[in-house]
Amino acid sequence: MMNHARPPTILCVDDNPTALQTRKLLLEHAGYSVISATNAAAALQLFKSQTIDLVISDHLLADRTGAEITREMKRHRSFVPMMLLSGVVERPSDSDHADAFITKGEDPVELLKKVADLLRCDRISGGNYFAEIRCDHRSEPPIWHFTIQHVRSPEILNGARPPPRIRPYVRRSSRCAT
Repeated sequence: MMNHARPPTILCVDDNPTALQTRKLLLEHAGYSVISATNAAAALQLFKSQTIDLVISDHLLADRTGAEITREMKRHRSFVPMMLLSGVVERPSDSDHADAFITKGEDPVELLKKVADLLRCDRISGGNYFAEIRCDHRSEPPIWHFTIQHVRSPEILNGARPPPRIRPYVRRSSRCAT
């Protein structure tokens, strides 16, 4: 039996349906699988129940800010990259946890480049564990992050019973080679 890798799944969050649909079409055309949410509650529910590889959230939503919901998502799955996008030019002060920030006025090619870069990290999965190694370039000098976590997704477990919940082990150490 041949194992076909699934395309990366991106959760897009925006309360503007036109902007959401445009972003979804752009990302799907680039080969990604896209799940959409128009509010924070729906986004959090999808994030907790689906296998998500990247989150792209508008910052200024009607019910909460994108920084608030992506921070909450990071608490559940720290290894999933988060991208905030906004109509404002400056990065929000409460978005230090986000892996990337992009303005809505930037070229769609720049969005696709940042998406590809965030999804490029080295990931290893086997059995009931998931490991990720990534270099965080937001600090000077950059820092390597290592994450090992029990897999809880029914898709990955192929219907097997998920293991007991164990907090993720995250080790932040070493400096990245620049």
